[in-house]
Amino acid sequence: MDLSPIIVFCYNRPWHVEQTLEALSKNIYADESVLYVFCDGPKDNASEEQIKKIKDTRIVVRKKQWCKEVHIIEAEKNKGLANSIIDGVTRVIEKYGKVIVLEDDLITSPYFLKYMNEALCFYDNSLGVMSISANRPPIKKMIIPKDYSYDVFASLRPFSTGWATWIDKWNKVDWSLDYLDDFLKQSKEVEAFNRGGDDMTEMLLLQRDKKIDSWAIRWAFAHFKEHCIGILPCVPYVDNIGFDGTGVHSGSDDKDFRNNVMNAPMNPKLINILYEDDRIINAFANYYSKCKRPFWKKTCNWLARKFGMDSPFTIKKKIYE
Repeated sequence: MDLSPIIVFCYNRPWHVEQTLEALSKNIYADESVLYVFCDGPKDNASEEQIKKIKDTRIVVRKKQWCKEVHIIEAEKNKGLANSIIDGVTRVIEKYGKVIVLEDDLITSPYFLKYMNEALCFYDNSLGVMSISANRPPIKKMIIPKDYSYDVFASLRPFSTGWATWIDKWNKVDWSLDYLDDFLKQSKEVEAFNRGGDDMTEMLLLQRDKKIDSWAIRWAFAHFKEHCIGILPCVPYVDNIGFDGTGVHSGSDDKDFRNNVMNAPMNPKLINILYEDDRIINAFANYYSKCKRPFWKKTCNWLARKFGMDSPFTIKKKIYE
């Protein structure tokens, strides 16, 4: 197999990045893969404590030979998450034509690299697939139908916690947001974009106004603009340990984002005919819907699940009737 290079982005969390690299090193194909680690630099007003964390992170990165070949790139000044990822991915993907990307707070399944590389090969010539993701909305809050016969599904919204893509797809992204004013005037297009979640257009606006620093929402818009989907797993291949209050872009409530990666299949059945399963798309939209279920419906759902039955109130918002 033509293995993809791996990128890990890190900043100032030595413990987290060590967990990420340790898990990655235990992956099938890790000892045959090329790894690039991009270490972001200190901000202009960084305190001594923050600078020490950055230095400690870099010490951890150099601690072991995590993969067959390891390249470490250390920034002198802080680029920020979005610019770090855009610049780093562009640099590596131009050399190799494809890339697998992790951030410093993701514990991977031993089969993560196997899944990502096989999916990259499987969908290499699929014009409608723009990315492969290793994560998905929380399992307990977005239910995959029991009779669904694949281990991955087509998603209107890519996931940025463990992902992969190809150079021809990456080069389609307009990072400038120059298109935003014209896009906002097209109500039908806005509605269509928000099929991936009620928060999609809102995040574009926050990015424009520099209230967030997100490469991922611009990546998601490129999927929409190019009429492409992302491939997401039914069972996640990554566990996000970053929602503990230590990250710049993470909160302190991690209960919805933790996964048991040992449940991820070694040999996933990939979907060979790309289609949007209406039940999955509706469940996906429901997770991101701002209109939440009332308490009595949540109670009924909890009781149903307790007795082994399906939740009676799962549809709050329908994309497909």
